Amino acid sequence: MYALTLLNFDWHPAKSHEVAVNNLKRGSARLPREERMGAIEAAARATFCRRGYADASIAEIAAEAGIAEGTIYKFFKSKRHLMMRVIEVWYESMLAEFERSLTGIPGAKNKLRFIVWRHLSCLKEDFDLARLCLSESRNSHDYYQSELYQLNRRYTHVLLDVCREGVSNGEFRADTPITLVRDLIFGGIDHHTWAMLFGHGNIDVDHSADFIVNLVFSGIQNPADTAFSLSDAYSRIEQTVARLDTIATRIERQG
Repeated sequence: MYALTLLNFDWHPAKSHEVAVNNLKRGSARLPREERMGAIEAAARATFCRRGYADASIAEIAAEAGIAEGTIYKFFKSKRHLMMRVIEVWYESMLAEFERSLTGIPGAKNKLRFIVWRHLSCLKEDFDLARLCLSESRNSHDYYQSELYQLNRRYTHVLLDVCREGVSNGEFRADTPITLVRDLIFGGIDHHTWAMLFGHGNIDVDHSADFIVNLVFSGIQNPADTAFSLSDAYSRIEQTVARLDTIATRIERQG
């Protein structure tokens, strides 16, 4: 159940939904196919998040979009097909964001922290869509044959690639079980955010991200790096003590 990629679009939902729907209302026949589908998806997302999958209807989504109910069936064969597409767009958006952002972040640990932080942020920001994904898409009988499953695999592979980078550059131990690290991180996030998703608590995203990453990193950090860090710390302490001794001697002489 890990890796619910319940992540935020690079958009302001209310504003984007309003623009998309207004464009659709002005004349769907004049809009390119991709824009018409995007407007319907925006209306569906708003309706599913407000009403839940079971209580939402195609008629209600059509009303939200300001179009005839039959228009939706020109692009989506069923309500479930439309719901799955809404979540697929979410995956695609976040994968694109990772591709843009991670290349500019130095170090595997820093990249790992960004992935965890972004995942937690979006779970908190879009908890209604998170519940939809948790309760509906992952329970579908055809989930493992779906495009959504393939997108989930691509998403989790982002973290696996970061772990491989950490092993390759010496930040992580050579024997790091990267698939287990993936399971621990995403599985831990699922359990950590469960109560929040169902209205029984909240999380501090920054604190949680730091704690999760530091906890995992303490188990996979290269021992050579740890030894170097301790040695460096001892050296700095000794240098500080020496400077303090010098200052104390000067004060005594002046006195």
